[in-house]
Formats: sequence, C-alpha cells, structure tokens
Amino acid sequence: MKSDILLETKQLKKYYGTVHAVDGVSLSIQKGQSLGLIGESGSGKSTFGKLVTKLEKPSGGEIRFLGRSVENIPERKFRPLRKEIQIVFQSSGDVFDPCYTVGDSIREGLHNYTDLSPAEIEDYLDETFERVGLNPALKNRAAKQLSGGQCQRANIARALILHPQLIVCDEPVSSLDYSIRKQMLNLLNKIQEQEGITYLFITHDLSNVPYVCKAVAIMYHGRIVEYLDHTDNLGENVMHPYSRLLFESVPVPDPRKRTINRELPERVQGENLQKGCPFRGECPIQEEICAETMPLLSEEATGHKVACHCLHKANM
Repeated sequence: MKSDILLETKQLKKYYGTVHAVDGVSLSIQKGQSLGLIGESGSGKSTFGKLVTKLEKPSGGEIRFLGRSVENIPERKFRPLRKEIQIVFQSSGDVFDPCYTVGDSIREGLHNYTDLSPAEIEDYLDETFERVGLNPALKNRAAKQLSGGQCQRANIARALILHPQLIVCDEPVSSLDYSIRKQMLNLLNKIQEQEGITYLFITHDLSNVPYVCKAVAIMYHGRIVEYLDHTDNLGENVMHPYSRLLFESVPVPDPRKRTINRELPERVQGENLQKGCPFRGECPIQEEICAETMPLLSEEATGHKVACHCLHKANM
C-alpha cells in the first residue's frame, strides 16, 4: 500500500562534474521493513545514503519521507524530521568527538531534541546502553577506550537515542572482526523486531544481506540494475549479468562446492557512460542495442525487476 511507504526516491541524481555517482535511482522502503543496497565500492551506495539523510544535496530528482518532499527544504524546516532519520556509519571510531566521552556525544541529541531533565537524560542514556548490550558505565569513556564491538554498539545507541523511524546503516559491520559481525547483525534484527524501525542497509558484503534485509537492490555505476522483494537464495535468483558476476566473485570456502571462481572485471573509471547500458563495456553478452539505449527496470517475475536488454542470453 502507498500509505505504508516511509521513504521513496524518484529519479534521484547526484553528479560530481562528469561523474554520475547516483544516476536516476527510484526506490521505496515500507515502514518497518529493511532494504539492502549492494554493489561494489564506488557504485554509489554510500552517496545514495547521504542523499536520503540530507548530508548531501541532490543534483535532481525527489526524496519523499513520510509522504513529504524533502530534497530542497532548508535545514531549518527539515530539523523536526532530522530526528526521524539517523545513520550508523562504517567507522564508529570517527563518529565520536575524541575530546568527549561517548556519553557526551550521545547526550547532545537529547539536549537538542527533547525537554528531558539532566536526571531523565542520564536514565534514558543508561537504558539505551543496556538495550544495545553495553554496560552504562562505558558512557564515561572515550571512543578510543572501547573495543571495536563496544564502539559500534555505542554508534548504534547514538542512532537509536531519539527513536527514529529510519536508520541508514552504511557498512555497519565491515570494520569489525568477523567473530562479532553476526552479533551486530542480530542486534539490529532484535531492535527492529522490538521497535519497528525501518533500515536502509548499505553493504558490499553479500553474506550480510539475508540476516537483516527483506528486499535487495543491486547498484552499478549509480543505477539500480536489479531489485528483488525477497532475499532467499539470492545467488541463484539474480538475473542481471552484473549481479551474476557479483555473486560468482564471492569466494566459496568448501572446495567441493566451487565451480568457476570468477573475478569482477575492472570498472571503467572517471566519466560515466552517458549512452546505452553502463555495464556494456564489461558485459559478456552485450548486443548492439546495449550501446544505444539505456535499459530500464522491468518486472521479469513477481517482485523481481531487472534492467537488461539481453536476459534471453543471461538465462540460457
């Protein structure tokens, strides 16, 4: 239902000179759901996250949050909505001011957006630390005094403190040891189940997506090339040639299950291809039409959209 959509973008663009970091992205996320945005480094995922959180100004297109267009409203008018959109950054150590304790940094949001008394703020801060699995005493430490896992939990606490409706998770576990990544993913799931928070989950680690996300969009050169409304058996269900290469490039630990361990081709650097399919220079099945016409997302199966002229070859 349209009324269930929390965040929606229409033909969203961000250009840096001749480089089209985000080039006409149209996506929507329903309330309480989670969308995974995946692709290689440099595909435009993080730029898209900065656009929807208004940390970057778009070059064109529309951003609708809670049914309201917000892409061009000034910060003064956007401020009441700012508390509803938070972000969990990749490098948690850079989030916190090294001159302050993590508690001081997190309190700032409560001072700016609530009328709580100092005692109420401390109680609420302690409660939030406990919700993310941290001892409240750690609020009195600087970020550099915390372990990587503790610091990322504090980063999540900072995003949660104002009870936002949307959290953009930008590579939230990529800086952590593998042994604690699943702990963080389970924590994000638990928070969503308890509070109904909506996630935009940005990652290049394909193994993370099924843990958190209910739908996935695959991004290449600033454009969405494939969208699925489910994350079951992604590697087997993707259709786009780029998506297939992306999943085939993932190392398989069990040698008995390895087929051809393919590497992704080198991406074209610099100026984006302005005409035709942006993947055509690296696509093994391109046709003449690929150089002339940009493929648009079209529904190939229920809840499954692909932007490709050559699916008849890709699925042979």
